[in-house]
Amino acid sequence: MKLKLLFFITFFFPCLAFAQSAGTVKGSVVGAVSNEPVPGVIVTLTGQDRQVTTDANGNFILRNLQPGSHVIQLNSVLITPKSVTIEVEKLGVTELEPIKVTELNATEDISMIGVIDAGMVDDDVENASQDVSSTVILSNDVFLNRAAYQLSPARFSPRGYTGSQELKYINGVEFNDQNRGVFNYASVGALNDMTRNGDVTNFTAPSTFTFGALGGAENINMRASSYTPGGKATVSYTNRNYYLRGMFTYSTGLNEKGWAFTASAGGRYSHEGNIDGTFYNNLALAFSAEKQWQGGKHSLSMTAFVSPVQRGQQGNSYREVYELTDNYLYNPNWGYQNGKKRNAKVVTAFDPTAVISHIWKIDDTTTLTTGVGAHYARYGNTALNWYNAPDPRPDYYRYLPSYFEDEDMQMQYRDLWRSGRPDFTQINWDNLYLANANNLRAGNGAAVYMVEERRSDLLETSFNSTLNKQFNRHLGLTAGVGARFTQSRQFKTVDDLLGSNYVLDIDKFAERDFSGDHDKLQNDLNRPDRKVYKDGIFGYNFNLNIYSANAWAVNRYTSRHWDYYYGAKLTYTNFRRDGKMRNGRYPDSSYGKGIRHQFTDITVKGGLTYKFNGRHMLTANISYGSEAPLPNEAYISPRITDRTIDNMKSGRIFSADLNYVFSMPQLAGRIGVFQTNFYDQMERNSYYDGIEGTFINHVLYGVNRIHRGLELGATYKLDDHWSFDLAGTISEYYYSNNPDGVKHSENGKITDQEKVYMKDVYVGGMPQFAGTFGVRYFVNYWFLGANVNGFARNYIEVAPLRRLSSNYASVNPYNPEQMEAYRTLTTQERFPAAYTVDISVGKIFYLPGRQSVNFNLSVNNLLNKKDICTGGYEQGRSDLSYPTRFGGKYYYMQGLNCFLNVSYRF
Repeated sequence: MKLKLLFFITFFFPCLAFAQSAGTVKGSVVGAVSNEPVPGVIVTLTGQDRQVTTDANGNFILRNLQPGSHVIQLNSVLITPKSVTIEVEKLGVTELEPIKVTELNATEDISMIGVIDAGMVDDDVENASQDVSSTVILSNDVFLNRAAYQLSPARFSPRGYTGSQELKYINGVEFNDQNRGVFNYASVGALNDMTRNGDVTNFTAPSTFTFGALGGAENINMRASSYTPGGKATVSYTNRNYYLRGMFTYSTGLNEKGWAFTASAGGRYSHEGNIDGTFYNNLALAFSAEKQWQGGKHSLSMTAFVSPVQRGQQGNSYREVYELTDNYLYNPNWGYQNGKKRNAKVVTAFDPTAVISHIWKIDDTTTLTTGVGAHYARYGNTALNWYNAPDPRPDYYRYLPSYFEDEDMQMQYRDLWRSGRPDFTQINWDNLYLANANNLRAGNGAAVYMVEERRSDLLETSFNSTLNKQFNRHLGLTAGVGARFTQSRQFKTVDDLLGSNYVLDIDKFAERDFSGDHDKLQNDLNRPDRKVYKDGIFGYNFNLNIYSANAWAVNRYTSRHWDYYYGAKLTYTNFRRDGKMRNGRYPDSSYGKGIRHQFTDITVKGGLTYKFNGRHMLTANISYGSEAPLPNEAYISPRITDRTIDNMKSGRIFSADLNYVFSMPQLAGRIGVFQTNFYDQMERNSYYDGIEGTFINHVLYGVNRIHRGLELGATYKLDDHWSFDLAGTISEYYYSNNPDGVKHSENGKITDQEKVYMKDVYVGGMPQFAGTFGVRYFVNYWFLGANVNGFARNYIEVAPLRRLSSNYASVNPYNPEQMEAYRTLTTQERFPAAYTVDISVGKIFYLPGRQSVNFNLSVNNLLNKKDICTGGYEQGRSDLSYPTRFGGKYYYMQGLNCFLNVSYRF
């Protein structure tokens, strides 16, 4: 133990021996026209990975700077990015003249960045992942800044990373959930004014609030004193998932007694969104209070917010259906009931969050930030369920023309689809009620059809404490500790019995194979043959209890030409399943507390920067470490058993990048190359196996992937009116080995282990070639912009089941038909390349008394292209005799869509 402590001190505190004096810079940022302070501007010291944010009065301080010339970059959603050269005096305080910036009208609505239609995500779909890289705060990196907004409709994800590889903090407290590893963007929906300010760390670079993560980190600053005093009212119209949005925010600023208060209310609404059968109801509230004392040495903030929502979801479908209906946004989830549209898949979410954070400025060079956060999420997603009855989904493959061999039947079903009759092309709710009524008349009150609600509730508490210490102008330290507890509750309830009396709590898939074994049919042996009524829990019910703790530190060294940093993070994780039902297929491993899984992981990282001068530099970053598997992917069939793979272990990740960064008065940007190697990862795919007639969980382990590519981001400012942006990547993300897989059925019939041939298969669901070129014009606070966006090499997400050698044991290599069927089932589909055009226009009108009116209009996909495929997945089922029968399911980009925003500041 003493040796470990000695190593830690030796590794992280060599800087104690180098303390000496350094220079300090004080500055402020104001609007060029309004001459009012601009808060929330990220001030970055180029090449040194140091950032500060302007306060509510637009002021900032940079301490411990080396004497000489430096370049600072100013960036915020509220301003045009600006680069400024400053001169630092030795041993003194440099007072800068106010830096004037061009205030923007927020043409890019940050609420839309990277966020796909969550209604397309279903916990039972057959794809591997629907997590999309997202952001709340714009990065100061040109590539990330432009790509995040312009390419998000194409489901672009920088470097192919998912949401679990990006960290999101609020007031210094981490808020990625521990079960799935992602941040819940819905929790801050319609609270845009409260989430615009904060700090951003790009990829693995060092940060002032976290050790960091592979895909970077954001710290949303919701402290009351960080908002400009005054109010803002906003009204928006769009033709997306919702069509109306309203927000009102008011902040008092910091008063003489050291108090500041900020409150915000917002909402989004649509009776029916742009997609048939969808709707959106959302009301959001937020309140933040802060108290400062001892001249700002101490600050205690309390923030609470909630954004409940209910929305009808969009579903994916087959390409055949889209073409037959001539509607690439066809939605199979709805149908008419009593003359009104009813959606079978409705999400209801309620997720209150509270954060208490304390900042202690111990001295001019030392700050300790400590916070506690609590988050509760009630998330429910409804879906149809049926028992011994025809599949009620309108686009079930047996209802498609391609299912039939007889040409007359094909023509008949083709005509039915093209007729547009909603009783055929959509869910026929009347028939579902009729089937239940007939069952009642036959003396059986059990539901034939019903609507269930799949619940995924979460209770989470987090603690973080971070120390920032600048020892001198050369050396600085950031260190922190964190601890978290999460309880994830997974169960389903009876939402609507559709006129029947109850549902019998047995497994419909098990009944087909174990009809002679009554116990195996039971979902809960503790309450066999149970009749479940409205709002009752049935099917499955379990908790996942997750604990973690971490400690980390990063040292930074800065000199005239060389900078470097290095750091390490130690993480402890443990989780266990706690079953609330004794499942009949797994009576010994489904009920009660399961095996505790424990992991200890370490990550190390470092970086080096060589500065040719203040405007040209080379940077290199490298990281390597292990991460515990996410509980959401660790269990083979968590609904019914505690079983995991044998000898489950942490995955490993190696990442490196090399960048040339330039920041000249007219031209700024970055050119970089990167490679990330993932080792020993786990993936779980779920699908229905039509041949076996059961629901399958397929867990892959020992998965290796490689993500590598070239990135370019640049902005050129021709003069005070014209500027040009370019951002793009040429990359490839693919599987680099053939992992093992465990195929497991929820009816208890199948437990197979077999190698999955995934080597050289591309990671699906995101373009691997993507870019955007933009032109912007500014005059008299009129903003005009246009972008051309292109994307290519986007692949379908593959089904591991189609890459098992056992499925093709009967294939004769000398039989052309069989070989063609084999190639059809195993060849990964690549979607066609595509491009879109976007335009935007906006204006700020300044009024007396610090008032202003801001309007902006953005139109995406101006050419109204409706056939751009942005993602999809192969079905798990397959048939060698009919290789095209089980086609993929796809997502398509919306055609022309607009966003009109008008706001009033006072």
